[in-house]
Amino acid sequence: MPTLTRLFQSVSFISLTSVLILSGCNSEADIVVTSDVVSAEKIAEIRTNIQTLHPDADSELQAKVLDTAVRAIEDMVFIEGGKFMMGDFGMPCDADPERPVWRETENMCNASHWADTSPAHPVELDSYSLSKYETRVKDMDRYLLAHNEPLPKPEVREHSPDSFQFQPDNPASTRGWQDAKDYCTWLGQLTGYAFDLPTEAQWEFAARSRGQNIYYATDNGFLESPRNTKPYNRDSGKLKDTYPVDMLPPNQLGIYGLQNNAAEWVNDLYDPDYYSYSPVKNPNGPGHAIELTLNDDESQSYHLLRGGVATEINSNVLIRRAIGDLGDSPYNPWFGVRCSIKSSMKVN
Repeated sequence: MPTLTRLFQSVSFISLTSVLILSGCNSEADIVVTSDVVSAEKIAEIRTNIQTLHPDADSELQAKVLDTAVRAIEDMVFIEGGKFMMGDFGMPCDADPERPVWRETENMCNASHWADTSPAHPVELDSYSLSKYETRVKDMDRYLLAHNEPLPKPEVREHSPDSFQFQPDNPASTRGWQDAKDYCTWLGQLTGYAFDLPTEAQWEFAARSRGQNIYYATDNGFLESPRNTKPYNRDSGKLKDTYPVDMLPPNQLGIYGLQNNAAEWVNDLYDPDYYSYSPVKNPNGPGHAIELTLNDDESQSYHLLRGGVATEINSNVLIRRAIGDLGDSPYNPWFGVRCSIKSSMKVN
């Protein structure tokens, strides 16, 4: 795979790869952004867009935003479209919970106890791209600073700066779906590409390595803790800390953290009955908000999250659908974001 070099130091040479050198009167060093896959012309275009969108940002912040935008393009994994059966496609009742293998059998059980993961239904997707990594803390911090917004949880950050939720390469926290949506569309404004949240169909297709009948989004489809999945404390029921987005092996498509790092917002509104009427071609969720009353709360609409910490057979992460309300809430380190590009053309 192409590699990316970032040099934050004085520069007296020109790289053979695409290069952009940023100099600022307030900086002690030139900042070089280089890429093996993003052209110098595209990098220059992004820099111009940054200056237009964030004219008040200093040169150092503009350079960091440029680094984030270029890396976002580099990190995209192109996924060729195709057909698959989305949702609970079943599991042999005698399957090993941590090493299940799908096969046709008369003794077939559900792979999940969640009712909203059924029925399994045919889906056909166009090609698209999905980031190989969840959005990092450092990149969300740059987004917030560029928009003159405070960083998450300043009081906690002051007292516990080493907390997992502030580590630069861990999944970024979000306050809700809108944070995730705004971040991805911002990348689109910077780069000129159609960045957005993936649909839940796109997320599941990628997590199942183009829709295969596999049960875990690991490198081999099995759970082999701690080699390819982070342990989950079943006794206490407590969530473990999130971890660096590239810490564990990727799935077969080269995408990291789909199994059990932060859960990820997808574009779709939530309807527990959607799978019964979902269109086959490029489904993107209900066309309007569905008001629901859950857990004795007030009636409201929800958006979907996919993935997360679940590793048990009855909470299968590849087909489990989590929900979050649409309103603002405190920053949640277990609700993250992974961006897509809605285009059938490769961008890197």
